[in-house]
Amino acid sequence: MVTAAAAPLVVASTYIPISISSGAGLATPLTYAVTTVILLVFSIGFAQMAKRITSAGAFYTFSSQGLGRPMGLSVGFLVLAGYSMISAAITGGFGFYCSALLDKHFGLNIPWYWCGIAALVAMFAISYFRVTFTARILAVLLTLEVLVVFIVCVATVGSGGASGQMPHAFSPSQWGAAPAVGIGFFLAFWSWIGFETTAIYGEETTDPKQSVPRATYIAVITLGVFYTFVAYAGIVGFGENSPKQAASLYDRYYFNLADLHTFGAVSTAMDFLVVSGFFACAFAFHNNASRYFYSLGRDGILPRRLGRTHRVHKSPHIAAGLQAIIAITTVAIFAIGHADPLVHLATWLPIFCTLSILLVQLLVSLGVIGYFNRVGRESPGDVWRTLAAPAVGAIAQLVVIVLLLRNITFLAGAEATVVQLIPLYVAVIAVGGLLYGLWLKKNDTERYNRIGELHDEELEELFADEAYVDNGRKDTTGATG
Repeated sequence: MVTAAAAPLVVASTYIPISISSGAGLATPLTYAVTTVILLVFSIGFAQMAKRITSAGAFYTFSSQGLGRPMGLSVGFLVLAGYSMISAAITGGFGFYCSALLDKHFGLNIPWYWCGIAALVAMFAISYFRVTFTARILAVLLTLEVLVVFIVCVATVGSGGASGQMPHAFSPSQWGAAPAVGIGFFLAFWSWIGFETTAIYGEETTDPKQSVPRATYIAVITLGVFYTFVAYAGIVGFGENSPKQAASLYDRYYFNLADLHTFGAVSTAMDFLVVSGFFACAFAFHNNASRYFYSLGRDGILPRRLGRTHRVHKSPHIAAGLQAIIAITTVAIFAIGHADPLVHLATWLPIFCTLSILLVQLLVSLGVIGYFNRVGRESPGDVWRTLAAPAVGAIAQLVVIVLLLRNITFLAGAEATVVQLIPLYVAVIAVGGLLYGLWLKKNDTERYNRIGELHDEELEELFADEAYVDNGRKDTTGATG
């Protein structure tokens, strides 16, 4: 689920070429390697919280426990808005590529928005069932897209590309010649958005205290190794001329490498798998947003119906339905306004989403420190895991936020007022959540006390229920709370 959200083929076909042409240049592989290390440091504190707290609310619950309920509600609204909108945003990319695919290979002229809306309906239909069913579908799509990119990159590196191997791509001196190192690092961090969602599925695993931290580390490391290798293959493919080639080829960069170093069927497969990659990414965030709606509904902050699970499948089906409606409405608004699905829906909206999630990750890092300041630390190692590492993680997130704000018009490809006001939209949501939490504290103590509430007792009762025991073994993989 997490790796699907990161969309490896989308990153390879879009973000890495942009970084090569306009960001880190020949140092793009090194930039991804360093980003991997930074995110691993962030994950240390995150994993310690996951070992203590299991909740579908994840960031929302972590922040409530570490920074207090008002700040937790602020984080909850931020992450909900970010995940909810990114599902719609990625659907714009899906609609564009799906429409082009149907026209190119089947001669069907179907507008992008109908493709996108059909995909969102399919997402709801699949998410209605147990999470393991969802995971199987994403696993197939993910395996295929990773495999095809891996084949292209192995073939490119194995052939020596344009002028042989380029170990100097990992030399820090290359940053000095890069077009814009800040943009390169921002794109690298952007490529990982979604890795932190491991905690969301804690309630749907058999051993969340172990599986959530383990899944987080696996996601960060495997994505980091994959992205670094793909970026290096991209540099080797066109040699010293890579930045110019990336600027002219853009979204066809790795497709051209496939034509040069593999056979035609690989490039054709990539045409199809880019579409499925966008679908898998949008679908993963659809599930993420649904679980935040569910968590806030269960706590009584949003209507309690959202906090119900399906009697048989244990999925948050009502929350998933609401998320589908929101995403479909968003796509329809952009379509009615004659917006471009890539330039407006799939580029401008993700900037808002990414800024929201980066701010959330910064606050969660501070929440880890606050939580363990309150409950105490038992060993010198805990000081590193729950104080030093989260502090480094918070600083790293702050640096990336600054990079985003400084380059926001470049990333959007426009000087439009609506783009320049994106930080204001994020601030309004964050402050609104905080003020709402303070209002509840003064006017509705009962609901205030449920903000970020832990539900371990409910989980224990659910796991003990004979209805979820299969062949004498507890089957909790579909339980949501």
